Amino acid sequence: PDDSVNRSGVLTVAHDFIKRDYALNYTGWERITSGLDRVVVGETEGLSKQSDSVDDLIKEYQRALVYINPSTLSPVPTSLLEAMSCGCAIVTTETCEIPNIIEHGSNGFMSNDEQELRSYIEKLFKDPDLARKMGKKARKTIEDKFSGGRFVNEWNNIFDNIYKENK
Repeated sequence: PDDSVNRSGVLTVAHDFIKRDYALNYTGWERITSGLDRVVVGETEGLSKQSDSVDDLIKEYQRALVYINPSTLSPVPTSLLEAMSCGCAIVTTETCEIPNIIEHGSNGFMSNDEQELRSYIEKLFKDPDLARKMGKKARKTIEDKFSGGRFVNEWNNIFDNIYKENK
């Protein structure tokens, strides 16, 4: 991530955000981010449009100071991982698999309390240096846990073990 870019605002990426409120928690997002500088990317009628390209989506992640994931049901939202890989500071619900990825206070903030989530966003807005540090740690997490090389090695190990068992 480019440290010279002046990041600002809070970003959420979600398709059909309003209609998928049961899982994506649109109403919670409204309460958490009300009055803040916020951007939504994703095809949602009356709210937002999807990006024109992957490059445009990357630029949205790179412009955002904070990425908020208000989701309550998604095991690991792809957009959360994308935001981390682009160096966004992360504020997220503490659900499903997310606590195995986010280390609270280090590479992101987690809570299931809307007021706490809002306070974390405000804290990062007031301290952009902290947001940048957390964003760098978030990106490092992606590099360490989700790299292509690691994925290939793990798949190869699975196939090797299956082969050995069936000999």
